[in-house]
Amino acid sequence: MLYIRRKINATQSLMKITRAMEMVARAKARRVEAEYRNFKPFLQEVEKLWRRIPKRFIVPSFFEKGDRELLVILSSDMGLCGAYNSELLRRAEETLSSLKNPSLILIGAKAANHFKNNQNVYKVYDKFYDVPEFSKASTVVEDILTFLSKNGPARVLVLYSHFKNVLIQQPRVYELVPLEKEESTAEEYEYEPVPEILAPLVLHYYLSAKMLDFMFHGKLSEHYARQNAMKNATDNAQEVIRRLTLEYNKARQASITEELIEIVTGAEALKEIEE
Repeated sequence: MLYIRRKINATQSLMKITRAMEMVARAKARRVEAEYRNFKPFLQEVEKLWRRIPKRFIVPSFFEKGDRELLVILSSDMGLCGAYNSELLRRAEETLSSLKNPSLILIGAKAANHFKNNQNVYKVYDKFYDVPEFSKASTVVEDILTFLSKNGPARVLVLYSHFKNVLIQQPRVYELVPLEKEESTAEEYEYEPVPEILAPLVLHYYLSAKMLDFMFHGKLSEHYARQNAMKNATDNAQEVIRRLTLEYNKARQASITEELIEIVTGAEALKEIEE
């Protein structure tokens, strides 16, 4: 019975931890959600501005596939979030197997650890951000542009966890480069500075905004996956405690019954001796 009691106490302590982690994950998810709601109108305006820039002012190499690939993987820095990282890294392995000449930009400790022996790693960011920021996305885009300037035209793929809803988060690969852009049929503006100077700035802004969108999806997916995993762990702990308590009560009842039998047996034996 002492062993069962100890297991119950240990499970109760574990349940307190998982419940606390569930609450922390929920609070972080709501914070990121609030930031993402503020970011969405900004993203829409950037995309609208990007559509207004004439295609002829963008460097042609951004519309070419080339013979190399750059895969950007957005993972988490922490575990305890269910199958979030394992599904993401499995998709990364599948994607890499289909590429001919890949290089990797790894964001997050889980991806960094998984690919630490890979010879094609171009850049690693460990514990890069908690809440996505435009400056962080811009830093990654700078690395992408540097890679393209050194290696020529290439496909740039971003692997992230797409946030569909609280219960569903799916790994998704998005082809960031080559760019898909149709020549605008709308009336052109008069640009200041001239389009040749403005277009690269808008391109950088557009790519950074898209990268930030992927980061928001990744963080929302991570926090909700962790919240769901901790809720399941708490529910499982409650079920384990229920079963252990039942087992403890049975063992206690058996002990009491055994003591009563011994008392009655002893009384009967004394009675026979007195007779």
